[in-house]
Amino acid sequence: MVDVMEYATNKDKTEKRFFVTGVNCDTATARDEMMIAKAEWNDESEIVCYHGFQSFKHGEVTPEVAHEVGVKLAEKMWGDRFQVIVATHLNTECLHNHFVVNSVSFLDGKHYHDNKANLRLLRQRSDELCREYALSVIEHPSGKKKPYALYQAEKNGMPTRDNVALQAVDEAISKSFTLKDFDRQMAEMGYRVSFDPNRKYWTIIGKGWERPKRLYKLGEDYTNERITERIRENSYAVKFSRFAEPQKTVQVFRVKGSLKNAKKIGGLRGLYLHYCYRLGILPKSRKQNYARLHYLLKDDLMKMEAISQETRLLCRNRIDTVEQLLSYKGSLETEMSELTEQRKELYSKSRKSGGEEKEAVKARLTEITERMKFLRKEVRLCGGIEARNDTLKEKLTTIRADEQQGKELMTNEHRRRSGRTNRPNELGGL
Repeated sequence: MVDVMEYATNKDKTEKRFFVTGVNCDTATARDEMMIAKAEWNDESEIVCYHGFQSFKHGEVTPEVAHEVGVKLAEKMWGDRFQVIVATHLNTECLHNHFVVNSVSFLDGKHYHDNKANLRLLRQRSDELCREYALSVIEHPSGKKKPYALYQAEKNGMPTRDNVALQAVDEAISKSFTLKDFDRQMAEMGYRVSFDPNRKYWTIIGKGWERPKRLYKLGEDYTNERITERIRENSYAVKFSRFAEPQKTVQVFRVKGSLKNAKKIGGLRGLYLHYCYRLGILPKSRKQNYARLHYLLKDDLMKMEAISQETRLLCRNRIDTVEQLLSYKGSLETEMSELTEQRKELYSKSRKSGGEEKEAVKARLTEITERMKFLRKEVRLCGGIEARNDTLKEKLTTIRADEQQGKELMTNEHRRRSGRTNRPNELGGL
């Protein structure tokens, strides 16, 4: 709940929390009030709050009007039974409101249900308010939205399942002269293409995917006809390559000492650093061909940022074992408990004090909030490492086994094509 609250009411996005309003609660003590409501009704459910948002067309609304509409929507939707924080974010081109709703009603202790009926009601009331304020409304929404994580990854240029598949298709087409070549190239990169004549559209499916994807959905250049045309164009191209690349100048540096006694990084740090290397995160200057990654690694492309942060935590704190990780996590949780108690005392002191003393208390509360934000992030990363540790080991074991099997298949294929290796040389000599 604290993480959601801090994200929604971020002072950099809400003009130093000017555009933040509490419905049935005070913005300064909203979290505590929500937790009190839960305690009064003995609520121990896993869902502690709901997080929603409402966005407006670019350039159509002022921050004041956007916030006013958001508060009215919260009052209409939840105002009679639930505690809500409404925060208007101004940090993007499209102004938007965030809603943090307590999952338990302060009035009767019943839960709010985030189902399709309530979502339709939320949209309906939002549209009614937008029409009242002469704002744009999507009259006939259609199609499925992309998951938020996928949208953000594509927006930030991160690799996703679709753009990695697109990269693989482009590479396969560039190296193919027939559909058979194209199919073989895709198979080498872990994909299977279906050219079923009984189906209107060709499909692609990667290892680990639950269902195939129609190729034309990757873009205009990936319809059946366009793929065939692009492959056919390769037949008319004449390609030249150098017989030998010019040799690069090799610089030699002499260093003192020996690497014999250098300690190899192992344990959790070594595991994560090696996995980052496999994913192409390390070294930073390295250009990774995501299309040719092992399918198990492709599964983690969307998690690259989380894995990077977990790796930094391990290296920063020199954590190599699970015991060290749990010890570090325990120390963070202890500090969080102490700071929580301090914050409660300061909240009480703030209500009774005034003038310079109150300002000093507020300054200390800000310091504690920033420190707890860091501690919560570290605890979350520790939990991620704890959960991901064994999975990474299993994946790397599978990847090494598959690579070894691939090498053996290539060796056997080479021997098969070249004939018996013990056959005498008809030309004499060795």
